[in-house]
Amino acid sequence: MANVYVGGKRKKRGKIWIILIIVIAALVAIFGIMFYNYNQIVNSPIVTANKLTYTVSYDDSLYFIRVLNDSRKVMIVKIEEGTTFPGTYYTLNSNILEKTSNDFLDLFELKSDANFYFYLNNSVAHELSSQLNGISSEGIDGLIDSLKNSEVTIWNFFRLSSYLEIIKNYDRSTNLNEDALYALINGFSKFSITNYDKLTVPLMTKQPLQINIGPQTVERKYADLEVLERMKQVVE
Repeated sequence: MANVYVGGKRKKRGKIWIILIIVIAALVAIFGIMFYNYNQIVNSPIVTANKLTYTVSYDDSLYFIRVLNDSRKVMIVKIEEGTTFPGTYYTLNSNILEKTSNDFLDLFELKSDANFYFYLNNSVAHELSSQLNGISSEGIDGLIDSLKNSEVTIWNFFRLSSYLEIIKNYDRSTNLNEDALYALINGFSKFSITNYDKLTVPLMTKQPLQINIGPQTVERKYADLEVLERMKQVVE
């Protein structure tokens, strides 16, 4: 009669169970860390703030994006670079975006829990649009469309760092961070949006005015204050 050995099979089965337990424990740990990090962003003071303002310099214009969590709205105001507002000391330009952001809020008499700013060009907008939803779009309009069709979830939030790196590779002066970027994407993907075509501050004249100051001639682009006052009643 042949001898039957079962000890070896039991040892193999025991090893398989140990490996399975280790794999399961590793997966639980990974998902636990993912959930913790995602939860930290979602519940951060920036993401849960009522009003956020993003100032974007692109081409020859400034875009002021208001993300309003309390009313679930996104509003985009467009102002041409170098616009002067008569009766005030404000001329909005892209030299120092932090100051420009504060000046915008003062002009429109708005409050903001936090302000962020960054510079943008066609190349950055194109790359960022492609990374957001896999569709290569051009310019700030393409980026806005990509933001509308993007969503950050627990499964892809780790990509926020790569999105942020695209912006920072072009603009090292930006104060944008992952929390602010999440809040921006979340607002565009879930809130009602009033685009800049309805909120563009017009100029008084089509061409800059030539003003003589002593021996010098300077150009000034003056905002249409009548339209500005109407817009101030709309923008939150």
